[in-house]
Parts: sequence; structure tokens; C-alpha cells
Amino acid sequence: MPYFAEINPQTNEVLRVIVADNKTWCEQTFGGTWVQTYKKTEGQNYAWKGYIYHPDRENFSPPKPYASWTLNDKCHWQCPAARPDDEHEYTWDEDTQAWKHTHVWATDENGLLEAGDGLMASNVEGYFTKGEPAVVTVCDCCDFAASRTETYYSNIVSVTNSNVLTTSETEQEGYVENCYWTSSTVSRYVGNAVAYYTNVVVYDGVSVYTNVETAQEGFTPVYTSNTSPVEIEGYTPVIVYSNVSSDRYDTNVYTDYTKVITHYSNISVVEEVTYSNITAGEYANLNTEYIVTPGYTSFVNADSNTTIRVEQYATLTPEQRADYTVQPVAPVTSNLQSDYTLQTREVPTHMRELEGGIRAMCVQCDHLLA
Repeated sequence: MPYFAEINPQTNEVLRVIVADNKTWCEQTFGGTWVQTYKKTEGQNYAWKGYIYHPDRENFSPPKPYASWTLNDKCHWQCPAARPDDEHEYTWDEDTQAWKHTHVWATDENGLLEAGDGLMASNVEGYFTKGEPAVVTVCDCCDFAASRTETYYSNIVSVTNSNVLTTSETEQEGYVENCYWTSSTVSRYVGNAVAYYTNVVVYDGVSVYTNVETAQEGFTPVYTSNTSPVEIEGYTPVIVYSNVSSDRYDTNVYTDYTKVITHYSNISVVEEVTYSNITAGEYANLNTEYIVTPGYTSFVNADSNTTIRVEQYATLTPEQRADYTVQPVAPVTSNLQSDYTLQTREVPTHMRELEGGIRAMCVQCDHLLA
């Protein structure tokens, strides 16, 4: 089904996108201005909420990212200067009309990096290293290690027991035999044969048999014998299986029953612990200064034992306000730090081994230097 976008007629902003039969149905059901979107044959862009519709092009684009960017023929925003084609990461700086490094690949040729160190061009083409004249400055320290230690805080949210059933086809220590006893008999009906018609319906590899009493196109007649346990030419014996449990078999001697072992099973209990992990910044917010619910002013009516907020109080007449008394409600703060414990873990870093034993890592940079 086609997609339709509701457009704000003043700003051409997309308000929502829905799937519908046609534009008329959208207008009659919801009102407003609607335009079909994502016409593949016409090379039209798909519209999302917040996108802009361009009536002169009958196409959609994201909101304009920067004042200097322009739309191309395909309604894609185009930058005044081409983005550098290398492995470094950049962001557009509208003030200088240039691409600025956000992350660059730096080597350890001139030692480890500290925050504020300047980077210059490396002896390895396409990389930077510490030194002058600096092209960019480094935001964070970098020791070129294969992993870094990450700090976080954790508490246990819940502990649950999970029963895990494991099975085996052969008998094993600690496993219980699961079996039943079965016998097969021939159905006893009046008459020599029962005829019915069947076809096979295959769905996702599963055969489904559909049986009817009368002949139909695509159905094949099937005859089954109800009087003989042995094959009769043209007939198929009807076998009925009778199953009893092991304890019932032991109580009553069923000599004509056969023991059928389904499998051996072992049930074990596994303790599943769920942890809640938070960052150091989130942990800092759990102190006594962290406000869960802001404070507010409440007005209490002792006669009716009700309270109202300041918005409702403001609508009352002076006579009505006389029935209420002011009651400040303090903010609710939280101190959940005691529930968390400090944890550390080793996180692998994205590091490259270059020729000559040189190591390189992608580091965050502050800005371009003049």
C-alpha cells in the first residue's frame, strides 16, 4: 500500500506519515493536507516526521542542517565544501565554512598523548602524531593500550530460579527414564471397510491432510479395513494405539504392551541474577541532592479534606480562597548510592599495529588550529 504524509501548509513540515489506500481517504478521515510519499518510480525520497516537503520538486528532504547548505536535484543537502575523503571523522563548522576534525588516527611515534597535546602530520601517511606544528589538539589521554579499564556502578535488580530441562537418548547418571507402555489393536466397526477421500495440503513443508466423506476434485479415495489386523489387498488396516503410564502398567499386568522409552531427562535449577549498571555520571545523580519530585505549594481545605494546586487556587474568588490554607510540599530527594557498588571491567580498544612497531588509535580532537 502507498504512504501518505500530512503537511503543515504554512511551513511544509511533515506532521506524520501513514499507510493508506489513497489521498482522498486521508483527507476525509483526518482532514488536513496530504501528499503521497516514497514514489520509487519517480525517485522520490521517503518522508519522516519533521521532514520538509518541497512542492516545486514534489519531493522531501530532512530539515536544512546549516544556512550555507543547498539542495541538489535529488533533494539532498549539499555542503559548500566537499568532505575530506579519508578515515578521519569530521563535522561541519558553519562559522569557518570548513570541515573540522572530530576524531583522527594518531600514532605513538612521539610518545603517549595527554589532553591538550597538539598533533602534527605523522611519518606514516594519513596519520597524525604528537608534535609541532600542530594541526589539531587532543581532548583525552591516550596510552595506546590494547584495552582500557572502564568504571561503572552496579546493583542486583532481581534473582530468579530457572528450571532447565536437559534430555538424552541414552541412560545417564542423574537422569530419569521417561517412558510409556503401548499396545496396538484393530478398530472394530460394523462393515468391512470405511471409505473417505483425502488430499495433501503442504504449507511451509508441513503436510496437512484434509479428509471428506464425498468425492471432490483433487481428492483421492482411501479405503481402510476394520475387521482384519493383516493387510487385505486394496485395504489399509486401521490401527488404534492404547498408551498407559509406567505405574499403571506395573499395577496391572499388560502382557501385550510394549515399553517405549521417549527420553531420559534431568532437571537442574539455575540462578539467574539481573544487574542494573549505571555510569559514574548517573551514579552522582543518586545523591541526596538529586530531586525526584520538585517541591510545590498546595492549598488544603480542612472541611472537605481535599487539596488543590496553585493553578486551581488562582481561579477561586476571595471568599472561596478563605476556606483554604497554604501548605508547602518539600521536594522529594533520593539517595540510592548505597544500593550500588563500584565495578570495573576491561574494554578492548580499537588499535592498529603499523609497520616498525608503531601503534595507532582513533582519538577525539578539540578543534582545528590556525
